[in-house]
Amino acid sequence: MQLTRPDLARILERSVAERPTADLAWLDAPPVRARVLRERVVLGPDASVAVTADALFGWRIHRGAGLLVASTGPAAVGATVVQALRTGPLWFAAPCRVLDTVHEPDRAGFTYATLPHHPETGVESFRVLREDGRLVFEIHAVARHDFWGSRILPRIAHRIQDRVTRGYLVTARGQDGG
Repeated sequence: MQLTRPDLARILERSVAERPTADLAWLDAPPVRARVLRERVVLGPDASVAVTADALFGWRIHRGAGLLVASTGPAAVGATVVQALRTGPLWFAAPCRVLDTVHEPDRAGFTYATLPHHPETGVESFRVLREDGRLVFEIHAVARHDFWGSRILPRIAHRIQDRVTRGYLVTARGQDGG
């Protein structure tokens, strides 16, 4: 947390050498005191897996949610991304590492885990998939508060997470005329 816009390039450089603070197992077996978030939206009739996945892997869905983004490249296993968000006068930087990806004709997406200096510890999965003839964008996140401010004021932390999640969903819905 800081009062000035974070230097994402510097944080990214530092974060590349860091190890994730959570792993994929959290999605199936959340730790005690973790918040589990599952959200999904049906995409428009003209939506396609390829177009939505391209926006997702290129971080455009994250940028569309209002985040500043610096990354080592598109979302791929081992890629590091640093996202920043301004809330009131405060800036928060959130470094993450991509742990897995899926590239299939009817399903695409990735999961990343937090790195040290992220306000939370957890994992978040983003998927676009064809289901019952419809295209769906879904988010599954499991996290617990690590930042002292989040632990003291969890409702505010949840509101910030919910705001960003809504931004992801709205942006994904708008990718292909939805």
